[in-house]
Amino acid sequence: MESRLDRPIADGFNAAHEACDRWARDRGRLAMIVRHPDGSSERWTFADMADASRRLANALQKAGLQRGDRFAALLNQGVDAYICALAAWRSGMVYMPLFVGFGRDALAERLNGGEPAAIVVDHRYRETFETTRKLLTCDPAVYTVTGHKGRGLMAGDRSLWAEIDRHSAEHEMANTSVSDPATLIYTSGTTGAPKGCIQPHGMLLTLIPFVRHTFALQPHDMLFTGASPGWAYGLYTTGFAVMAQGSPRVVYTGDFDPAVWLNIMEEERVTYLAAAPSAYRQLVRTAQRRGLPAQLRGATSAGEPLDAPLVEAWRALGRQSGREVGDIQDGYGQSEGAMALANLAYPDEPVIPGALASTVPGFDVGLVDEDGNEQSEQGIIALRNPRYLGSIGYRNAQEKWDARWRGEWFLTGDVARRDDKGRYWFVGRDDDLIVTSGYNVGPTEVENIVLAQPGVADAAVVAAPDQMRGAVVRAVVVADGTVPQATLTRDIQAAVKERLGRHAYPRIVDFVETLPRTETGKIRRNVLRSTRSEHP
Repeated sequence: MESRLDRPIADGFNAAHEACDRWARDRGRLAMIVRHPDGSSERWTFADMADASRRLANALQKAGLQRGDRFAALLNQGVDAYICALAAWRSGMVYMPLFVGFGRDALAERLNGGEPAAIVVDHRYRETFETTRKLLTCDPAVYTVTGHKGRGLMAGDRSLWAEIDRHSAEHEMANTSVSDPATLIYTSGTTGAPKGCIQPHGMLLTLIPFVRHTFALQPHDMLFTGASPGWAYGLYTTGFAVMAQGSPRVVYTGDFDPAVWLNIMEEERVTYLAAAPSAYRQLVRTAQRRGLPAQLRGATSAGEPLDAPLVEAWRALGRQSGREVGDIQDGYGQSEGAMALANLAYPDEPVIPGALASTVPGFDVGLVDEDGNEQSEQGIIALRNPRYLGSIGYRNAQEKWDARWRGEWFLTGDVARRDDKGRYWFVGRDDDLIVTSGYNVGPTEVENIVLAQPGVADAAVVAAPDQMRGAVVRAVVVADGTVPQATLTRDIQAAVKERLGRHAYPRIVDFVETLPRTETGKIRRNVLRSTRSEHP
């Protein structure tokens, strides 16, 4: 891996150089195609992105931001998020991505935890940020990505692209190392506040083996991804880790529409697709009527385990097209660790739905118990003495980071079993994290909002199976009888949508007399999960 870098790590390592500048020497090398709902498009070379991010780095430094400051971004798909991250990294600042689907409480909690010196906000989410602002204990400067005729620009804001345009492209990159902080991204768990995961510049080095051996992109390949840059999978795995290979990709700035995705893939001659299983299910339904894009040779999935019907439906599409279309290759990883398990390219056997056939080269993966003792068949997925890890700690929560280690083992918190052929089968989240449509939802965050609603006496939140989304959020509520259940259901759903986001609201609200608890008062979530049939 290190032998593929263009300079020794001992001489310094900056993610902006590795993911952009080293490829910008070829002024015509394509990095990114951005497609918009109105049919327009932009083509960005590595040199274009290097130039814009240098200009932005100068603008931020001129405004008083310094090395180590956090630079937050409330941005969706498009070139803006990647230019902002590159600008932060080349300045020695820490980039802080935020998911655009968050409600005001979720945004405020993360911004108050990260305390950014500045934030860039797309005009579509400017009002959302303004309602969040009254909850903040920090006061970041605001850069707005404006809409038509300056839409979204408010008093006191700076226009992001006006700042980029009026500053010089001459900028000296900060001298950083693989272990210096590059990104602060908040992850959700079941207890307490979301944790601020500090990802170093070397985060790229954890992902390059996965991209090389799973995507296996060749010079002629074009990747399409729908993953949001507000999450690590979109920002890094299908974003900067692909750029670090010098490969181009296509993104779409509009809402998910399977027909539009297929049109774009056909028009841009996409050869490789990266998406969540929930997106593939809808793509398959549309492609069954019109077929897959002619150039598509392969696909990858992450965020949820692949199910057998989806894998077989994809294979059937390949047979229908009369050509070779590879299986969807599954991958497993997390923000703190790495993409450590996967169905790699060029396998000896076809994909087994639900199974991860291989350890990604460069990683030593095992199954352990809570004390770090190795288990032969089932246990917590753990990484042994990783040379590079996806994180160097949690912001202001060292004790939580220390709790992830058992000697030489880093515990992911996810449980898997290993069969007699060495394949890994995902069992569940050790901390009850809910994965819905590829998004992580912490039950505690939702529970706090549900419990605050008038009419709720007690509540618990768990996952419920769902054919399209893999899982949905389910709230199990004990009502106090003061509010009609139909009204209470609507109030709960509206409150979670507003405060956390649409991805996190409970699509199912069940009412019970009491919640099952242990002798010490802990909710028995396993009992709750087993008392509801699959959501239609």
